[in-house]
Amino acid sequence: MNQTQTGPPLVRRAGEPDADELARMLTGLTDLSRYFRFQTAIGTPPRAALLLRMLCPTGAAFVATRAETIVGHAMWAWAPGAETAELAAVIAEDEQRRGLGVRMLSVAAADAIAAGARYFLFVVSAANERSIRMVRRRWPDATVERDGTLLSFVAPARLPDEPEERADVVDQQVGRLEGGEVPAAGELRPVDDPVPAF
Repeated sequence: MNQTQTGPPLVRRAGEPDADELARMLTGLTDLSRYFRFQTAIGTPPRAALLLRMLCPTGAAFVATRAETIVGHAMWAWAPGAETAELAAVIAEDEQRRGLGVRMLSVAAADAIAAGARYFLFVVSAANERSIRMVRRRWPDATVERDGTLLSFVAPARLPDEPEERADVVDQQVGRLEGGEVPAAGELRPVDDPVPAF
């Protein structure tokens, strides 16, 4: 492992200037990782319209970087239904299974809660066993509906790993986001389960 990978990636809010780096990260994903995240072909390089939706959603987007190279993306966007935010993340191949996906989802979840989300939606391929296990473990009270090859989980809005998140914990995590760049390792406690690629 080289020295640039010894520390945790930094998580910050994303924006349009991140388009080229995000395209590079998405292009480096395996076909399976891209399918699990998007459930469709996204092109190589990804289309500009897709990148814009990922970086400027109706909610908020975040990227994780190592030496200014994007290694992860998470976002939330308002979904149909009262006060429901859809959460999604995608992590570079070399960074998967290290807890970064759950930490980034925690950042997006805290931001969505602060914006008024009361429910989370996760749309997951029925073949994506790692993501299904992650949702069931982190949000055990989620309900699920199947639509063809997709599973839609709806859960009460709370941070992963916490059965009932106290308001002061949410305020603390959201407050750290307002300061700009945040060490990803400081967002959540260590995790021991696989990181989702959705």
